[in-house]
Amino acid sequence: MTGSPVDGRPPPTILDLFDEIAGAAPDRPALLTGDRQRRGAWLRLSFGRLGARSHALAAGLGARGVRRGARAALLVPPGEELVVCALALLRAGAVPILVDPGIGPRRMRACLAEARPEAFIGVPRAHLARRALRWAPTVRQAFSVGARLPGTDALADLERAGAGVGTAASALLPQPPDAAAAILFTSGTTGPPKGVVYRHPELAAQVRLLKGLYGFAPGDVNVATFAPFALFGPALGLTTVLVDMDPTRPADVDPAKLIAACAAGSATSLFGSPALLRAVARHGAGTGDRFPSSLRTVLSAGAPVPRAVVEDTLAMLPAGARVATPYGMTEALPVASVDSDELLAVDPANDGWATLVGRAAPETDVAVIAVHDGPLDILTATLPQGEVGEVIVRGPQVTHAYDARPDATRAAKLRWDGRLAHRTGDLGHLDARGRLWFCGRVVDRVVTADGPCWPVPCEAVVTAHPHVRRAALVGLGARGSQRPVMVVECEPSVVPDAALTRDLLGRLADQQHTRGIRALRYHPGFPVDIRHNAKVDYSRLRAWLEGPGR
Repeated sequence: MTGSPVDGRPPPTILDLFDEIAGAAPDRPALLTGDRQRRGAWLRLSFGRLGARSHALAAGLGARGVRRGARAALLVPPGEELVVCALALLRAGAVPILVDPGIGPRRMRACLAEARPEAFIGVPRAHLARRALRWAPTVRQAFSVGARLPGTDALADLERAGAGVGTAASALLPQPPDAAAAILFTSGTTGPPKGVVYRHPELAAQVRLLKGLYGFAPGDVNVATFAPFALFGPALGLTTVLVDMDPTRPADVDPAKLIAACAAGSATSLFGSPALLRAVARHGAGTGDRFPSSLRTVLSAGAPVPRAVVEDTLAMLPAGARVATPYGMTEALPVASVDSDELLAVDPANDGWATLVGRAAPETDVAVIAVHDGPLDILTATLPQGEVGEVIVRGPQVTHAYDARPDATRAAKLRWDGRLAHRTGDLGHLDARGRLWFCGRVVDRVVTADGPCWPVPCEAVVTAHPHVRRAALVGLGARGSQRPVMVVECEPSVVPDAALTRDLLGRLADQQHTRGIRALRYHPGFPVDIRHNAKVDYSRLRAWLEGPGR
């Protein structure tokens, strides 16, 4: 299947893909969710029932005046209702707006003000916050999931009303190629969250590329600990198991509950952030618990996955299973991928100073260009193999614009041989085998009087120490004459002392590329992103270093 029109017909949308699966296997389970009323019991929603519910709700929303192209903020926790609402909005031709709730009230207010939703769909807690904090003044229609609040319409009532209308009333009509299908906000780790505009071709391309990379097939079962994977599951034909956990705090997952969810659904795959896998691996090492024999693939993304986490996760999996790490970003996912066998073949002493993220996904091209801080209109030259620069990607999954951010769009997009490409803002290099290595973020690079220091290769020198959990290279002062400081977070059981400091500084002095780093500071617990609890917030570490008394 390609993203190009066939016989004059428009390319399939993710709704087309879902409806094809639901029509062929209506009784196959689409979602499995834990029953909070009966411990250990699971609620099952079939593809046929999920399709019927989304058609009914789309018809009900349309009858209530939610017009084609209307923007709808969707503040519903991961679960059955989130999937039903997202599919219904797409069927109605509306544009769901997804924002991580953990970004905080101030940032949430800014995101919703920028996205300008006309409708607001949320649980009671979200509506109370909207009113109290004056979120989204553009909202004209409010819909409640669960208990109905005054001034809102209950979605359950709209679904019942739409159930008798029939599917024709909620069939998606052809839309212009540049029409927005959804708006997904970035995590905001390196700045204010930005709304990424997805069109139907990009959404369908994501599904197609994920299927090609990981061999997902109808009947497979995926445990989703990240909302976008829960939403992709139905279009991939997967049975999606939804775990009872706080999606904004994956590092705090209950490992026993996660393992039980994998066993209950006979899961074949699992997605978890590196922080989540670290917590589960520690649990497994201490208790001897293992994943079920059905689990063959574990996906982990959001930040570089430490080698030890890969090894410890594999120890909990059946023989022949793999840990795969897709690389990408909200603006373009997936870009590349690598499996655990290739990751573990990397020699840390010789070529382990950067993070291997693998080969480009199908239909995807990757290039590395010289670091340039301003906008670029055209890709004119690429760097030779082995040289570090900014990673550029083009492919059918690459989104075209940020919402209401023309300057950000211009800074992040360029033309590559006449085709749109995305500037990832990531540092990396390509090796002789065409594999991409991640070296940090462009914005986080440190530029001293002697030249640039790339974060990941420098940090790897100290993270190789068994007492170090994480490290971050931070530059103080003006770029071009910055003073590099290595900030270290130790393992929870380690109390840093003078001997550890001497050891770490000695390691830095022994390597050519870290010889100029002579300052080291310990931090009790790195600030990380909300979405994966894994990306380090360098700007907050810099503010901490520059704070009073430092």
